[in-house]
Amino acid sequence: MDNDELLERLKAFTFWSGHREMSIEDLAAIQPGLGRLMPEIGQRTWKLYYAAKAHNWPMAHFQAKEIRGLMELGAFTRPKHEAALLEFLDQYWTPLQEAIKKEDFAAFEAAFHKAVDAANAYHELKDKPYIVWKLPENPPPDLDLSPRKKQG
Repeated sequence: MDNDELLERLKAFTFWSGHREMSIEDLAAIQPGLGRLMPEIGQRTWKLYYAAKAHNWPMAHFQAKEIRGLMELGAFTRPKHEAALLEFLDQYWTPLQEAIKKEDFAAFEAAFHKAVDAANAYHELKDKPYIVWKLPENPPPDLDLSPRKKQG
């Protein structure tokens, strides 16, 4: 069996999702692109900032880690943006995460604003100048971002 035959056989397989049969091509098509991932990244970035401002470092760490994972997923599912996303993570997100590890709000805030400015510059570079993310003036209302003391 040559590669073309093998590929055709693989394309013929379907998998039950619990709701419907799906082919490998169906599964590939429903992977999230940046249009689905970036709104979640924006929501988490909002929570990240206000968690750090409240010195809720575990929450800040969690949000920053989740944002990194979402950007890595976007880099994987959308290879044309992979280099830019990974460059952003390396140059702007890593310093932000380091500031969180040190629980240094001044360093975090400086890194945060650099990251936001860089993200908006990437939007322009990628022909999306109409996307300009900004930090909302108030903390998100859906979470209590104040630090919690450990029980026990």
